[in-house]
Amino acid sequence: MSNKILTLLIPIFALIGAFSSAQAFADSKPIRQTITPTQYGFSHANAVIESSPMLYVSGQVGASKTGSNDFYSQVDRSFDSLQAVLKKSGADFKDVVKITLLITDYDPDKLAYMVKKRKAIFGDSPPASTLIPVTRLYTDGVMFEIDAIAILRK
Repeated sequence: MSNKILTLLIPIFALIGAFSSAQAFADSKPIRQTITPTQYGFSHANAVIESSPMLYVSGQVGASKTGSNDFYSQVDRSFDSLQAVLKKSGADFKDVVKITLLITDYDPDKLAYMVKKRKAIFGDSPPASTLIPVTRLYTDGVMFEIDAIAILRK
């Protein structure tokens, strides 16, 4: 091989080796760390410890044509839908680093239910979370939507 070709290939092989080493390291250690959680539950950050592929999940809603469409049922089905997308992508709730919650007709009871649900799913290491009260979602009757960003361990 000529020196020109070797000169071009060496950085490529170095990048491949670095990626492989980083990926092996990422698979063996936690990929996120919760930073400065506060008493309020919606004020903290997540640091991604290692470079990994990202999964961006668009808004998941829980409106149903056949089941109950109260707020609580919609929240439950939205999280179920999010879990299905994560699973299909090779991820799980523990890989989620950010969620955005959109809610219509905000009130303290709905907030309490969302906090309880988030705690049941994410435990003591929740993803960074943003709650946005809105006047309306994409169609009448939809009261809750969640989107997410997750780290893939692949």
